Amino acid sequence: MIADTCVEPGRFELREVTAPQTAPDGWALVDISAVGICGTDYHIFAGKHPFLEYPRVIGHELSGRLVDAAGGLQAGTLVVINPYIACGNCRACKRGKPNCCAAIGVLGVHRDGGLCARVEVPVGNVYPADGLSEIQAAMVEFLAIGAHAVARSGIRPGDRVPVIDAGPIGLGTAIFARLEGAEVHLLDLSARRLEMAREKFGFDRLYKDARTVLTGDLSDG
Repeated sequence: MIADTCVEPGRFELREVTAPQTAPDGWALVDISAVGICGTDYHIFAGKHPFLEYPRVIGHELSGRLVDAAGGLQAGTLVVINPYIACGNCRACKRGKPNCCAAIGVLGVHRDGGLCARVEVPVGNVYPADGLSEIQAAMVEFLAIGAHAVARSGIRPGDRVPVIDAGPIGLGTAIFARLEGAEVHLLDLSARRLEMAREKFGFDRLYKDARTVLTGDLSDG
């Protein structure tokens, strides 16, 4: 299979590698359907990621279809891939905090990612993407960041919530906060991003000047 590989900062190569044919016990093979390009990938290309060794196949916002039945799911099932592979044995993992794993292996960063035809991942890292398209399923990873932030925040209906940055993660955070009934205020230096937030997502409390938020003046901007 062809793997899009960042061989060094500023240079990609299409490299031919062997596609995995069998998965170890507890792992699953997934044929990649869609891949998102994240800011992390731009940092890798620019040589600014502190935890990466080259060459590296990038890609961690992924959807795909199971090659074989796994985890109670049938072969061919469209799945979302959690790219954060934890060891399961360190202190953090045993305390139910796999995101703090001492040996975390993020696809596309610490280990080769999904900008290729097929990957193997732990069965516990795939989730059925019922009702989603292949592209929508690849967006779940970054949207989950905003969903997690809102879930931890304790937001209640009627709360006033400033979200700084109207990029993909910021917009996801704003959308989930609005779903919780919050009054959301978006701040971004980019007028284009703010206009997109207004046109596509219906946000109308938009600000380019950080002083507006810092002074507590959250009237319509």
